[in-house]
Amino acid sequence: MALGLQGSKSLRGFVLLLLLAAIGAVAGASPAPKSSNKTSIGEGGGGSIYDHLRQYGLPIGLLPKGIMEYSLDDSSGEFRVFLPQPCRAKFENQVRYDFNVSGTLTFGRIADLSGVSAQELFLWFPVKGI
Repeated sequence: MALGLQGSKSLRGFVLLLLLAAIGAVAGASPAPKSSNKTSIGEGGGGSIYDHLRQYGLPIGLLPKGIMEYSLDDSSGEFRVFLPQPCRAKFENQVRYDFNVSGTLTFGRIADLSGVSAQELFLWFPVKGI
């Protein structure tokens, strides 16, 4: 997996280490799902966004807990999650999630990511892909 950041190599190493640690919990993941074209928990869709992350071979810890509404287009892999408020996670560095996080899911990868940034020293850098 490659991490697309605009920032330092140490931040890339941190996020890669975080991903590798979380992937151990997903060892038995199945291939990408082939369900309905659009899914939204708010509309009674099939499963949670965390279930979809697992189906795409990704650790559920990539997104914060408590996401109650999301949309996913299974044909393109484009997704958007809606958070009740922006939040931060503390790992080795701070990671910030905006109200809306979006990107494109493919097996083992998230591309075109927006709404996530990571702090290195006093600067925030957008995370563009995982």
